[in-house]
Amino acid sequence: MHRIDGPGAVNSLFTEGDPTVPQMATVVSAAWLNDVQENITRAIEAAGITPVKGDYDQLRQAIGLLSGAGMVGEGRLWMHETLPASGDWLEYDGASLLIVDYPALHAVLGTTWGAAPAGYFRLPDLRGVVPRGWDHGRGKDPDAALRTGGDHVGSSQDDAIKRHNHPMGGVVGTAGGGTGVPDAQAWNNGSYNYYTKDFLVSSDGIQAGAFSTVPMAAETRMKNVSVMFIIRWR
Repeated sequence: MHRIDGPGAVNSLFTEGDPTVPQMATVVSAAWLNDVQENITRAIEAAGITPVKGDYDQLRQAIGLLSGAGMVGEGRLWMHETLPASGDWLEYDGASLLIVDYPALHAVLGTTWGAAPAGYFRLPDLRGVVPRGWDHGRGKDPDAALRTGGDHVGSSQDDAIKRHNHPMGGVVGTAGGGTGVPDAQAWNNGSYNYYTKDFLVSSDGIQAGAFSTVPMAAETRMKNVSVMFIIRWR
């Protein structure tokens, strides 16, 4: 790249010319134009973008990518309910998008995140769910093979509680004075009471208040905060 140095340039700057001086207008040389073209085009290509005639946004995209602003298909946590003002991001909301409008994003996602009408592809839908690292053979997801979609990026699992038990130790009293298997009807039935340390008991049975301090809800969950998951499309 070089500053303009053709006829009529003054101190490597363009002039419009002034016949009263006289000063000729700057001549834009092929060498200078080729320098500009190749520097811009190569910056665009270095960002992994194919130059397209009539697309006036490619240099801006390339600058963003090369400066670490993100790659197409990159996901981020966004701490606001309104998308970034740059217009480069979409919410992970499961929307169907036209392939011709989002070719670069489609090249990354393909059909990984669900079926869509002809000519469309689908965004991941991460609203209200927690992402989990792809197990990829590590063995940390014991039900990986049972995931909807198999052990692949884009698969999903419903909520579940790990199989477990609550051991019941000790001697069980029965009407005959021997031992037996406790039955659900005898939990709070006088001499048939049977309990373990899993429960808080009174002198005769389980106190209903024992569970009053246990958080209850419509799901089993960890402590959490809500954020918006967003994906870069250009």
